[in-house]
Amino acid sequence: MTDRDRKLIEAARNVFARYGIAKTTMADIAREAGVARQTLYNAYAGKDEVMRAVVRFSMDETDAAVEAAWAQCVGLEAHLEAFFQIVPLGWYDFAQNSPEAAEILEGVHRVAAEELVEAARAWSARFETLLLSELPTNHPVAGRAAELADFIYASSINAKYGAESRKVLEDRLNMLKASVLALVA
Repeated sequence: MTDRDRKLIEAARNVFARYGIAKTTMADIAREAGVARQTLYNAYAGKDEVMRAVVRFSMDETDAAVEAAWAQCVGLEAHLEAFFQIVPLGWYDFAQNSPEAAEILEGVHRVAAEELVEAARAWSARFETLLLSELPTNHPVAGRAAELADFIYASSINAKYGAESRKVLEDRLNMLKASVLALVA
């Protein structure tokens, strides 16, 4: 990614967080990035394309943060805790700090549905690899590692919906972690 693209994406992320997707214009993003509107249009055909780029960039940043944290982890519990802190809790904190959180989430799901599906597949595969590395091959759960991996990812991501507070989300994630650890014990 070029410095210019990074600058445009970071500017777009800031403006989307501030105003929401619907209220943000390409001119707002260009102004935030300190570039001419045509420069932004030369890089991205429109606001939806910018939003998809922001989602991909944010996912790449998140993936890198989790991978770095996982490099320091030993054991399934530590890996789950690191993922929960960075992904569902991190995204929850971002949403809580944005006045347009609900509109941003709806827009992300509308514009970047394919990116979200791909991220789910990738994370389920990472969790499957993690589970298989932690379980003996004859463990009853080893044969269903892909299903458990999908369950871990989907449950952790969906735990934030309807969570009245960060504490409620933390409690849900702790219950998920305890359940997974009990299954693989």
